[in-house]
Amino acid sequence: MSNLIDRYLLFRIRTKRDPEAFAKIYDIYVKAIYRFTLLKLPSKEEAQDITAETFTKTWNYLQEYNEVANIRALLYQIARNLIADFYRSQKYKETIARNVTIQADDTSTILESAEESDHGRDRELIQARAEMSLILQQLEKLKDDYRDVVTLRLVDGLAFTDIAEILGKSKGNVRVIYHRAIKTLKDIK
Repeated sequence: MSNLIDRYLLFRIRTKRDPEAFAKIYDIYVKAIYRFTLLKLPSKEEAQDITAETFTKTWNYLQEYNEVANIRALLYQIARNLIADFYRSQKYKETIARNVTIQADDTSTILESAEESDHGRDRELIQARAEMSLILQQLEKLKDDYRDVVTLRLVDGLAFTDIAEILGKSKGNVRVIYHRAIKTLKDIK
């Protein structure tokens, strides 16, 4: 159903240059694109900038009457290219480590107060954040192709066909990369 809606909105953009149709595309995909960029960039501000630039470039691309079969794939491709440009433009070439770990002292204090709260919701939130931190640390150890495929598949919930289109690879190749990435994650200690 969403593919049909996407095609209709793209038709309105191409034929009428309808900004409202593009606004609907923005509303549909902004959270997913932001999440994708946030996982790849060192700060929220940079992720917000890249997300905004992704939609600006997409609007400009569509205004040139370029044919688009899959708007979601186009958005991810543009975001990936902008992220690559971001890292190429940096004066340093080393990977920027993301500070997502919770300090041990802070954790114990927060956990104590969480135990006193209603239903322990704070405690569950802290545990979920700690688990997400561990997952992100493991993802950082993967090769870029592996990390991209795992993120697009598990975090964004995309089908292998869509991932293949985004990455410019065959569907079979994406499946192989995904399974190798999962195996590698299991082997990381």
